[in-house]
Amino acid sequence: MLLSLAVLTLAVTQAEPPNIQFDPEEVREDLALARDALERLHPGYDRYTERAELDAHWAAMAQAAEDGADLAELYLGLSALLADIRCDHTKAELPDLVEQSWETEPVYLPFRMRLFEERMYVEHVAEGSALTRGDEVLRIDGDPVSERLQAARRYMPVDGYTDHVRDAQLESSGEFLGSGFDHFEALLAPDDDQVVLEIQRPGEPEIRTIMLSRIGYADFRALSGETRWRNFSDPDAVSVTRPADGVAVLSVETFVNYRTPISPDSVFQPIFAELNADGVETLIVDVRRNGGGSTEVMQSLLSYLSSDTPIQHTSEIWVTTIDFEGVRDHIQTWDPNALSPNPDWYPERPDGRRDVSARANNQTVPFTRAADAFEGEIIILTSQRNASGVTLMYGVLAEQSHVTLVGERTGGSQEGPTAGIIWFLNLPNSGIVVRVPWLYQRSAMRDPEFGQGFTPDVLAPETYDSWLEGRDPAFEAALELARSRR
Repeated sequence: MLLSLAVLTLAVTQAEPPNIQFDPEEVREDLALARDALERLHPGYDRYTERAELDAHWAAMAQAAEDGADLAELYLGLSALLADIRCDHTKAELPDLVEQSWETEPVYLPFRMRLFEERMYVEHVAEGSALTRGDEVLRIDGDPVSERLQAARRYMPVDGYTDHVRDAQLESSGEFLGSGFDHFEALLAPDDDQVVLEIQRPGEPEIRTIMLSRIGYADFRALSGETRWRNFSDPDAVSVTRPADGVAVLSVETFVNYRTPISPDSVFQPIFAELNADGVETLIVDVRRNGGGSTEVMQSLLSYLSSDTPIQHTSEIWVTTIDFEGVRDHIQTWDPNALSPNPDWYPERPDGRRDVSARANNQTVPFTRAADAFEGEIIILTSQRNASGVTLMYGVLAEQSHVTLVGERTGGSQEGPTAGIIWFLNLPNSGIVVRVPWLYQRSAMRDPEFGQGFTPDVLAPETYDSWLEGRDPAFEAALELARSRR
């Protein structure tokens, strides 16, 4: 579906930067730069969507902006196009000034939500709120919740055809400043700092109408006590519990290790040495909140979980180009050496692409199983939030007989992500930043399913009833399975 900027008569409400309106030439320059970078640098640009369809989308955006555009129009148009590329690592960021102002500006709903079967429920609220956990939100400022959800869902990027994971990003997303829904709601339905909700309490027939004040991002984060970013070095990022005799649970909430890096083996080795010494028979690995991150963390964990050795999760890596002419002055990444690649390390293919040799990136190199690798049965809890490096790990483990996946269908791509190095492309006129992945990592799976994540061996999704009652269907199923094997 093409999104025409002409139909959007939106503003950024309280969070407007000084120059919100851009003239036609400024819009053309930003769109041309974004298109050039995506078409030349992105190795999966047309992997899932025909190039002709993307061409038509660019043309519609250019035509709609013939008289100029405001920031919301440009950001929404780009976000819709990037979502059509169907790569979870490809998305736009609002200018820093807007993100900073949203810390305190009242653009967020005054609750954290959960979504089940196209319906919105209240999860976290501030003390003294008129809302309570489990309330269903039926209307927002008179609009049916289903319409508001559908409007925002359009902008959620996913890998391949894993559209079922969009609602997970609507609920919660660090990259979209706390919540994909609130992030795009502020642009799609700008309003004052009050919101009128129609709600229904669990088990009650009465529909209530209440007016509440919107809140800023800082207060929104405080509702659940979450920080924007999780790091592998956080004290609670990795934990172990013992729910039953012979059973242990290892929770790994993130693989992100580039902000405050630590040695993954220094974390995992003592854990697995103790599990083996104690004779643990079944290990439940809970990575349901884990969307990926740093390869060295995934690879370290994999070395303790895999029964095979040597281990290989990626069979090949390639890029479309090492020529950054025209975009060099507008891109940056966490590895400054990436802008000066050694051509010998990126040999050209007959099709014009370039292989990424082991000298440039060693992720295709097989590695050995850890000395303290787990010797028992492994059950992995999966969720819609799994993608990127987590699905690369699944690509190895799902083919091993001692591993069982339990939980929800995942995001990510069985055939491998476009990720590794992400270019942050700064559009000079609007200040919007576009994330452009550079590496195509092909997984080492023998027969990956195109455009799909993983379907667990045992489906045990969370439901509204289980959530409201505080039950955990995936963990319950895993524990029952572990006990049945004793």
